[in-house]
Amino acid sequence: MTVLENLLVAQHNALMLASGLTFLGLIGAPSWRAAEKRAIDHASLWLDRIGLLARADDAAGNLAYGDQRRLEIARAMCTEPALLCLDEPAAGLNARESAALSELLLSIRDEHGVSILLIEHDMSVVMEISDHVVVMDYGVKIAEGSPHEVRDDPKVIAAYLGADEEEAIAVMESGT
Repeated sequence: MTVLENLLVAQHNALMLASGLTFLGLIGAPSWRAAEKRAIDHASLWLDRIGLLARADDAAGNLAYGDQRRLEIARAMCTEPALLCLDEPAAGLNARESAALSELLLSIRDEHGVSILLIEHDMSVVMEISDHVVVMDYGVKIAEGSPHEVRDDPKVIAAYLGADEEEAIAVMESGT
């Protein structure tokens, strides 16, 4: 599928309703054409937002990995969610792409009022966009709070530095 088709598929439910479950779409009814135009406009808005509008007719599989990740988020946003659930969206991205991802997610949260549930190991992304963080270590919750509180928690430091809790406290107290 093309980049544009990926975003139209996300709007399948609305398009199917407008098509009268296919019949109105087959005959090109005005209600279908209007719904199709709205879907294309909505998809184009998101393609412009993620910087892929010029690639709308390209095969999505030919996009660079970082572009594919942004396309996945745009596809989810075309469903107009109240909650955006993301599992490792920064996996495999370089530092520049992770920073751009953080910027995109912040704009989604702030401009569209969408809550984001994020599972992520890239701490720069987590700390940049999160209001509240829960840290798991091998399936056990070890910390919860603001990004600042979690970042300074000895259990979190121990889990991510591979030190025991006493060593983590000593590191924190020494300021290094």
